[in-house]
Amino acid sequence: MTAVQLRAELFREMSPLLDNETAMMKVLAFIRSLTLTKKAKAETEEKPYKKIPISPEIKKWSGCASFSEEEIENDPRLKALLSR
Repeated sequence: MTAVQLRAELFREMSPLLDNETAMMKVLAFIRSLTLTKKAKAETEEKPYKKIPISPEIKKWSGCASFSEEEIENDPRLKALLSR
């Protein structure tokens, strides 16, 4: 089934419930629970790296350096770092 067909089927199934406020509230609660579960799962998913807080002394220097294209091309270490 395509996404358009699935959407049409979903609305066909929900159509009889649109006259009943209680049924609409249940459908709405269920749909919201689906998206909340997805968000909660993404937040609890373990990251492949360890996040270390940056001290304010280091953070204040963020973005203060810049390199020309020539400097990047001539320094292999800098080129490797910036390509990550």
